Amino acid sequence: DTYRGIFRFRQRLASANNESNSNALIRNIVYSLQFGYEKNTRSQKDTRHGDNLFDYGYVGDFNYSWNPAFGFNVDQGTQIPGQAIRYGHLDYTRTFNGYTPAGDGHPNAGLAASNGLVDADVANDFVVENGLFGYIGGPFQNVWGSFHRNANAIYNLNFKSDNDLYTFNARSSFELLPGGSEKGRHTIEFGVTYEQRVNRNYTVNPRRLWDIARLQANRHILGVDTTAILGDSLINVPGVGELEIPFYNTLLATDGFEDNQFFRRVRESLGLTLNDYVNVDGLSPDQLGLDMFSAQELHGTRGILDYQGYDYLGNKVTSDVTFEDFFTQRDANGIRTFPVAPDRPVYAAAYIQDKFTFRDIIFRVGVRVDRYDANRKVLKDPFSLYEIMNARDFYATTGEEQPGGVSDDFKVYVDGQGSNSVKAFRDGEQWYFANGNPANDGNVIFGGGVVTPKLIDEDVDIQSPDFDPNTSFEDYEPQINVMPRLAFSFPISDEANFFAHYDVLVQRPQGRTNATALDYLYFLDPNRTPTNNPNLRPEKTIDYEVGFQQKISNSSALKIAAYYRELRDMIQVRFYSFVPVLGNYQSFDNQDFGTVKGFNLTYDLRRSKNLQLQTNYTLQFADGTGSSALGQQNIAENGNLRTLFPLNFDERHRLNAIIDYRFGKGSRYDGPRWFDKDVFANAGLNLQATAISGRPFTRKSTPRQFGGDGTVGAINGARLPWNFSLNLRADKNFQLSGFDGGKPIYLNVYVRVQNLLDARNIINVYPATGSPDDDGYLASSDGVARVRNLGESGRNTEAFLAAYSWALANPDFYTLPRRIFVGAIVEF
Repeated sequence: DTYRGIFRFRQRLASANNESNSNALIRNIVYSLQFGYEKNTRSQKDTRHGDNLFDYGYVGDFNYSWNPAFGFNVDQGTQIPGQAIRYGHLDYTRTFNGYTPAGDGHPNAGLAASNGLVDADVANDFVVENGLFGYIGGPFQNVWGSFHRNANAIYNLNFKSDNDLYTFNARSSFELLPGGSEKGRHTIEFGVTYEQRVNRNYTVNPRRLWDIARLQANRHILGVDTTAILGDSLINVPGVGELEIPFYNTLLATDGFEDNQFFRRVRESLGLTLNDYVNVDGLSPDQLGLDMFSAQELHGTRGILDYQGYDYLGNKVTSDVTFEDFFTQRDANGIRTFPVAPDRPVYAAAYIQDKFTFRDIIFRVGVRVDRYDANRKVLKDPFSLYEIMNARDFYATTGEEQPGGVSDDFKVYVDGQGSNSVKAFRDGEQWYFANGNPANDGNVIFGGGVVTPKLIDEDVDIQSPDFDPNTSFEDYEPQINVMPRLAFSFPISDEANFFAHYDVLVQRPQGRTNATALDYLYFLDPNRTPTNNPNLRPEKTIDYEVGFQQKISNSSALKIAAYYRELRDMIQVRFYSFVPVLGNYQSFDNQDFGTVKGFNLTYDLRRSKNLQLQTNYTLQFADGTGSSALGQQNIAENGNLRTLFPLNFDERHRLNAIIDYRFGKGSRYDGPRWFDKDVFANAGLNLQATAISGRPFTRKSTPRQFGGDGTVGAINGARLPWNFSLNLRADKNFQLSGFDGGKPIYLNVYVRVQNLLDARNIINVYPATGSPDDDGYLASSDGVARVRNLGESGRNTEAFLAAYSWALANPDFYTLPRRIFVGAIVEF
């Protein structure tokens, strides 16, 4: 759901337009103020379960009990008569006693019934638990491995987001006439923009909540406490007979559970003691709640919980929550709550432009200044989570002589933990040997060895309650970009005109920037190191264009233009190497560049009688080092390799035509008359035709399921076929009121048809075949072997081939089919 509200105030200063001020220096002053607010909320969840998070993973009651386990042990238990060994109570073991599926009234009844396909009396209860759609899941959740989701599948996601956008715009324009002369007229425009975003999101994997509950429920029980005897009982000891054996209470852990609370909360709700075992799989969803867990328990395991602008329970946090609060805040019981502040980027801009004429040359000169502030904390050093000692402090500590050529701020790397033997220095991304000589790469220093920086604090730990985030993080440095703009045109003759412009355009990062304190908490976990980089800079485009416009007739003209664009600081995936603990990790950086060169030919026919026409042909060459932020993902680990190739949006040829045929009314009407009526008065047709040469793709040599391996030729060295589309709009205006001189009300009724010819334009293909319908896998040796093996194993090969053909039919490989829209617009 999106809600928008805009308040705009616009005023023209009358005194500046009064005829008595015809000699005024400043005229035609207009200004406007605009305030805007937008809220966007979104949610994704299973329609059957909604926010009942523990319903997602419930399939019934698995009856488990924990029974005493006995054995021979020399240290505890009852002495066996005549022998030097003892027999006693060693531990408690879990026993499976049966399964009761969820009833017909539960949304997961069909899912639960799948467990009944396995004989509940089999000895291996693990098969019962995991049989088909068992609560842990299994290989049968997907049809034929990965083609389709099976029957009764659950949409295992509960997601919500809440985004606010506050904007302010102030704009003004006026004319400056020095000395009151029209020849020296300057038309000046200026304005400012401010934009504040507040982004929140919350994601939970509901089925895995049961995994965490199982893991945490009895984790604090470490076995039996031989000092806590519950009583004695006669036990039949194998080969000995009945002996009186003491039973022990459970042994509880005392350390390491300060931030855990589920094992306590679930026992409080069930009326059990900490020494009692809890059978989580015997509980119903209404006996469990998210608030039974601590934040650490939920986000401590990958893939269960992620949040920003919310607390771990999904409640909005206030706007005064900071990055530092994540590491320090605790609840009333002293348990860390880990609140994550919302994403609050700030954008501001100011511009001014002057349009004036000098010796028949029309100039537009302006400048725009943008300020982008991610307004968040970023890593001080992307090569290390923890602060590395610089050379000045290191040598001041050791008393040794600092090598020549080593600056004070170089980072120091040593032979090993606790060592003071220097192995390397680093300045940004430049590596140096221990003697201060520069190295071509870190590989020549470390090879495949361990990288050990000399940390300022050797005992620092980001997961420690005492961690100071200011040692590893700093504020994002706001990016200020100055964008000059220059355009001019001048007549070559009475019927021809030359024009040119130069622009610098900057775009804020459109993604890959969101990394929170929660992400950095697990930075040193190789499976959870955040890939996003909040320290990205804006992308920049430098645009040049020159052109020529020639009058052909009083109603038509021909325009020819050539343009050149440089794309700089484009966002691309990269690997940071020689990182302690991790070795390397994937992230993003402003390191791509590209060029776009093109030629435009445009013919304009102003309305002549009923017809208006515009046609355009564009020839374009777009080359760069990456078409998207993930364009270099497969080779990024090999280093910062940059090779130019056609970009994904490279359209070599594009032809556009817009034909508008429209009838006037009254004396200007020249259309057919039916029943003495001008039936097509104020009616018209608009036809848009577009033909585009195919965009590039990378051909693959070996077919795989829905893909391919092994690049054939160059990256983006193959082309898709041409696309052609035809769109039609027919509309007619009706005057509803105002015939007596009052304010009129108009009604416009229209029919709009997109893809009029229902063309099946191909916009993507399978890379090994170049076809949108066949990936080539079934005809390959691997595909033939798979079908043969399925048949030999008794599987239904016809069902496999049918399921495969359904998955091949990808609608995203074609443009949308014909669509017809009918609508009306009221103007008053």
